[in-house]
Amino acid sequence: MRGAVLLLLLLFCVSAEGGGVDRGSQSSVLAEREIWTELRAIKNMVGEQEVELQTHRDNVASLEKENRALVSRVSASEEQLAALRAELEVSQNELPLTRNTLDETGMRSSGTKVAFSAALSPGKFGPYNTETPLVYRRSITNLGGAYSSNTGVFTAPVRGAYYFRFTAMNNKHGENMAVNLYRNSQRIIHNSKQNDGNTFLSNAAVLHLTQGDEVYMRLHEDCGLFENDDTYNTFSGFLLYSM
Repeated sequence: MRGAVLLLLLLFCVSAEGGGVDRGSQSSVLAEREIWTELRAIKNMVGEQEVELQTHRDNVASLEKENRALVSRVSASEEQLAALRAELEVSQNELPLTRNTLDETGMRSSGTKVAFSAALSPGKFGPYNTETPLVYRRSITNLGGAYSSNTGVFTAPVRGAYYFRFTAMNNKHGENMAVNLYRNSQRIIHNSKQNDGNTFLSNAAVLHLTQGDEVYMRLHEDCGLFENDDTYNTFSGFLLYSM
C-alpha cells in the first residue's frame, strides 16, 4: 500500500514538471485535485486497514490468552484426575479388607441375624421301617424365624455359610441309634452307634447354603431315640456370615 502511494506521488511530480507551461490552466488544476482526492482515499484506506490489522492483532492476543487459560485448566484437571485415580486405587485395595472384616463378624449391611436351637419332645422315637424325619418341636431359640418347629426344617433366608450341630441319645440296651443330617435331598452326615445303656452321639458341620436351601434331621431306619425333660436330642444352627 505504501508503494502505491509513492507511485502516485511520482506520477504527480512528473505531471507537474511536464505541464509547467500550462500550470495555470483549468485542466491542470482539475488533474491535481483528482490526484489529491485519490491520495486521500488511499490514505483513508490504509488507515482503515491498519485499524483492521490492529483488531486482528488484538483478537490473536485474546485467543492466545484464552488458550493459556485453557491449558492451565487442563493441567489442573489432569492433576485432579491423577489424584482421583490414586484415591480409587487405595479404595480398591481397602475393599477386600473391609469385606474380610464383614465376613469375620458375620454382619453385612442387611443386618441378617439367624440362630436357632430346638429339642425333641419327651418320648420314644422308633424304630421305624423307613428313614423318618425328626421334628424338634421344643424351640429353645429361633432368631430370624428360619426354623420351623412344625416340620423340623431349617430354611436358609440368605446365601451364606452356616454352622449346624446335633445331639442324640437312646437308653434302650441293644437297640441301634443312627441319625442323618440332610441339605435338601443330599445326606451330609450319617452317625450311628449301638446302644449299650444310655448312649449319646453328636456331630457338627459348616454348610454353604443358597437362599431357600433346607437343612433337617432324619432318624435312620430300624433305629431308636429316647428323650425326656433333660433335653438329650437337639438340633441347632446359626449363620456364620452372609455371602
